[in-house]
Amino acid sequence: MRWMLHLGIVLAASLLAGSVLSACVGGNGTKAAASSPPPPPPPVLNTIALTIDGGPAAASGAINHGYVTLKVCAHGSATQCADIDHVLLDTGSWGLRLVGSVLAANKVALTNESDSSNRTIEECVTFGGGQTWGPVALADVTLAGEIATDLPIQVMDDTLAYAPPPSSCGANASLINSVSGFSANGVLGVGVFAQDCGAACVSAPSPMPLYYGCTAGAAGVCTAENVALTAQVTNPVAMFAADNNGIIVDLPALQNANGDATLQGSLIFGLGTQTDNALPANNLTVLGTNAAGDFTANFNGAAGLPAWIDSGADAYDFNDQSIATCASGGFVGYYCPTAAPLPLSAVNSGVGAFNASSTVQFAVNNPNFFVAGAAALAGLAGGGGSTTFVWGMPYFYGRKIYIGIDQRIAGVYTGPYFAY
Repeated sequence: MRWMLHLGIVLAASLLAGSVLSACVGGNGTKAAASSPPPPPPPVLNTIALTIDGGPAAASGAINHGYVTLKVCAHGSATQCADIDHVLLDTGSWGLRLVGSVLAANKVALTNESDSSNRTIEECVTFGGGQTWGPVALADVTLAGEIATDLPIQVMDDTLAYAPPPSSCGANASLINSVSGFSANGVLGVGVFAQDCGAACVSAPSPMPLYYGCTAGAAGVCTAENVALTAQVTNPVAMFAADNNGIIVDLPALQNANGDATLQGSLIFGLGTQTDNALPANNLTVLGTNAAGDFTANFNGAAGLPAWIDSGADAYDFNDQSIATCASGGFVGYYCPTAAPLPLSAVNSGVGAFNASSTVQFAVNNPNFFVAGAAALAGLAGGGGSTTFVWGMPYFYGRKIYIGIDQRIAGVYTGPYFAY
């Protein structure tokens, strides 16, 4: 799932300092017997399960949604905590967003951020399918053994407890704040940037229509404003003490070409920081991105299309007017090729220093052939009229996808980039 608003950031790279062990000298002028250095601490658990299934009970029937479970606590609390399941993994956005009613049901009350005028900071974010609205709050978030402390997240205000959005946010009933809106209890944005807006929202002469200062209550008034980097909704991975330079999404291929009921894989934190997240020495295609998080794709005669790899998109998304679309049933608007699977190809090219190119062969299937009730579907595609090329969740099946965060270093590579 991807922002309609493409924004980039620049962060200073972190450097890890090594430690030095000193020799030990015994008493009486005699050197003590040599002792073995203490064993290194065990590596941090940096892997969590990534599950493709039909979604949470409140919004079942999801297709090509990858979910993780995370622990969220009120900042500084060891008791006001809850494990939140069915949080959608989204490599096309940046930052954690949790549905307000889900937090309330789990008795987790977070502290909202305030601006210098003591107004609540709220945010309007535009995704491909609609907009989210709600306050920015502080939480301590745990994923596997990794902890992001004092993390700014967005609470999606599905209970209308806070100031209403400005008229431009959620117009024409486009708010998707609820569990049913995302078929998820939240969205975990772990794409190529650390903050969800970055420098563009820090000191712009005319603030972006993204962050707002809002007076209290359901009748509050909101005004667009600039927000410091440290107060912006932030990719949790970027705030880990270690393993904070990127992620790996590792999903197996489907067992059934016409769909699997569920699929189990892994989300791995860090790149080149532990034995389980090493970057391949050979045959790795690294696609650098621009300030919007895009590389380019050439497809069907169209060159230089903005492109990205997006686990939050349920399908490949591209424009091909020659492919028939489904006119009825549960997949109206998706592609329904008469001869399926339909083989296609596109050429991906990186931007900047990592400007590799690779031809990717893929296939589009006819959704009418899919197994009823399957949650993992290969070959699902749509997007007639698109001016971009999105490698959605079907592209992840049977691959390892590497994502490097902006200005973070992993071996010879510096983010932002996608790789496979």
